[in-house]
Amino acid sequence: MTREQLEATAADDIEQDVVEYLRSHPEFFARYPEILEALEVPHSCGNAVSLVEYQVSVLRDQTRDLRAKLKKLVANARENEELNQRLHRLTLSLLESNSIDEVFANIYSSLRDDFSAEHASIRLFAEPAEATDRGLAEFVGKETAAVDLFESLFTSMKPVCGRMKPEQIEFLFPGHGGDIQSCAVLPLGESACVGLLAVGSSDAQRYFAGMGVVFLGQLSETVTRIVRPYLLRS
Repeated sequence: MTREQLEATAADDIEQDVVEYLRSHPEFFARYPEILEALEVPHSCGNAVSLVEYQVSVLRDQTRDLRAKLKKLVANARENEELNQRLHRLTLSLLESNSIDEVFANIYSSLRDDFSAEHASIRLFAEPAEATDRGLAEFVGKETAAVDLFESLFTSMKPVCGRMKPEQIEFLFPGHGGDIQSCAVLPLGESACVGLLAVGSSDAQRYFAGMGVVFLGQLSETVTRIVRPYLLRS
């Protein structure tokens, strides 16, 4: 090892000893305040500042970061509270519905007015309990292409967000394929899927893979329990 390498190693050892000593003796600068006042730390702009000024600067930056994080947390909390209130209003309106077509109408109006959904669609893989409801477009029956189109969704039974295949969009939103660039698709049912609830947007970034789906899961559970009594039991 060369002389320069030996000196560099020795300097590193001394620095580490100093660091460990100061950590073990935080009262050191209290006993020697003149050293604290004399210390200067290189500033990012090139000028040296006292250690106290440097510490104040660090604390100021940390405070700014904490305030930004707190502001974001408060904003998220408010947004979640608003979502919960909207879901609560939707639930109440569904509980007050007197027919399945009224259920559908309340879901569509709530998604449009309270959640700013451009397009919404319900597809139920069952027959209606009442013969008079068989003409409703939401009932697509058990024999449907959706089994193959949404196989992965039926397997996971979790909401899926993002871009959909043209044939999937056409099944969910007949005649609106060109208007929809992103979707959120919710399976209706606990273990076996009894249908789908979908919302679509002309904004490709509105619904994206990886977005939070806790609220969508709650919406799916609510709608499932509301529509189930209107389905013909097999």
